Amino acid sequence: MAEDKSALTAEQVDVELQSLEGWTRDGVIIQRDFVLANFRDITAFLQHLVGTIATQNHHPDFALDTGTRTVAVAVTTHSEGAVTRADINFAGALNNWSSGG
Repeated sequence: MAEDKSALTAEQVDVELQSLEGWTRDGVIIQRDFVLANFRDITAFLQHLVGTIATQNHHPDFALDTGTRTVAVAVTTHSEGAVTRADINFAGALNNWSSGG
């Protein structure tokens, strides 16, 4: 899948985020903390994250805090210095994760 690096205005991003549960905008970054129930869910989520990176060909910044069972994900298109359609698409795909439990 080709990335759509069409830059969005802050207002366009804010409108898109209304339908993306858990995501917020901080300047030219959109971010979400995924809080997981247990290590099995962390592992499953990380597999989903890696699969989404491969499918979308888009690479977020992320950090795992095992103490709080949180995976923090931040997405921006560095080459554009903006949030782009690719970032919104990535966030939507990442939100399709389900623990199944």
